[in-house]
Amino acid sequence: MISTSEWARGVIAAGFQGETFDPALPAFGAYVLFARNVSSLPQVRTLTDALRARNADETPPLIAIDQEGGRVARLRHEVEPMPSMMALGAVGDLELAGRAGEQTAFDLRRAGCTLNFAPVLDLALYRGNTVIGTRSLGSDPNAVAELGAAFAAGMTRGGILPCYKHFPGHGATPDDSHLTQPAVDAGAATLRARDLVPFAAVARHAPAIMGAHLVVRAFDDRHPATASTRIATDLLRRELGFDGAFVTDCLEMSAVTGDIATSAVAALNAGADLLTVSHRIDVALEIVASVESAVRDGRLSLDRLRQAYERVNRLRDKAQTPLPLDEFPPHPGVGREIARRAVTLVRGRSHVDPLTTIAVSFEGDIAEGINVRASAGESLRREAPALSEIVLPLDPTDAHLVEAFDAIAESGRRPLLLARRAHLHAAQARAIERVAGDYGDAVVVSMLEPFDIPLFSAAKHVLAAYGDDAAAIGGLADVLFGGSFPEGRLPVNVDRDP
Repeated sequence: MISTSEWARGVIAAGFQGETFDPALPAFGAYVLFARNVSSLPQVRTLTDALRARNADETPPLIAIDQEGGRVARLRHEVEPMPSMMALGAVGDLELAGRAGEQTAFDLRRAGCTLNFAPVLDLALYRGNTVIGTRSLGSDPNAVAELGAAFAAGMTRGGILPCYKHFPGHGATPDDSHLTQPAVDAGAATLRARDLVPFAAVARHAPAIMGAHLVVRAFDDRHPATASTRIATDLLRRELGFDGAFVTDCLEMSAVTGDIATSAVAALNAGADLLTVSHRIDVALEIVASVESAVRDGRLSLDRLRQAYERVNRLRDKAQTPLPLDEFPPHPGVGREIARRAVTLVRGRSHVDPLTTIAVSFEGDIAEGINVRASAGESLRREAPALSEIVLPLDPTDAHLVEAFDAIAESGRRPLLLARRAHLHAAQARAIERVAGDYGDAVVVSMLEPFDIPLFSAAKHVLAAYGDDAAAIGGLADVLFGGSFPEGRLPVNVDRDP
């Protein structure tokens, strides 16, 4: 007979510290891996093997991870570098999306993972929304639905369970749920015709969907989606036909107001099945105690807890065994292929000679989703050592700019301006406009979301790359320096917010 405590532990997905297995780590239904748990592929495989082996006579726990591609990727060494979801959206090739999913699954199974918190089905609607940003496949709901489903189907073929996120859509607000509780003000008809479309397309067959900690006023003006019966049960299950496990985003995020343990019980009551606690084991154990207490005093029914536990167990039963570390990959090089084909020529020409070019790269801490303080990324000089380079802050001072303008003039080289969200950094936008105006042959590349492209009216040569991770930089180099033709199309509306 399973105890209430076991049921409560079984609906927790816990993050933990360290790269090695600690026998004192409490048993939960799932664990979530982060960059802090990973130093190499063999190391993380040893860790996940130990997590699975701790109770050999039981179904192994789920081992979940965020491996979206681009900036949000926990595994970065000895795996295929994958560009952002937005790069995949710029290519718009369903077969390629399937290959990307299969390759991602291959690498995750070698690591010993069983559940991937991907793909992202949020729409890229607002230029100020950096929590989603390049994590989104684009702004067209039907294209996002098709590409997301193709990526997930590839992961499923490869033996990894997909978890679509963040229901009912995080793209219609500029606020970051890691930092505050966002609210969506769009009407129900708009949301059904736009934000809900990708989720509606996959809901009946999805093994798992993750909810967002945001208030969608058209459906429930009091509770965030993860704690709203109207959204988690009435909308997602009854209207859209979802029968899988509803996973909360991390309950330690700032969007969760009030007591976390109380919020966890509210989420279960609303229809959540797997409660994510990313950082602190003591908080996970507080939630277990709170769930047990809620069952004892009638605030949470035992049937609801049992239902959540059984849904999580269905996922555990579907999980595939790991692959050998030395297994040959199904689609080697697919990440760079996506990045190369994603590069979009907005106007002008795309070829650049590194011997006669000076790159001006605007860099700094970039807030994007769960990587709140991610650094700027790879350098193009890795691909073209002959390239000269100047690195400036995202918002350069006048002194920075005077020095940079002098260096460009003294170099006698063609400027290659690498913009990062210039629409959010006024000094950067002014600097790019000035250099593009002074040098008619200057090339401007929008390195992240292409919402800054309308600012570059003085530039004759403009491209978009959708990321500055290793895969994106490699693909951009193939286009700029290697002669590959840029095939991508803008996957978002850059002219205006909806």
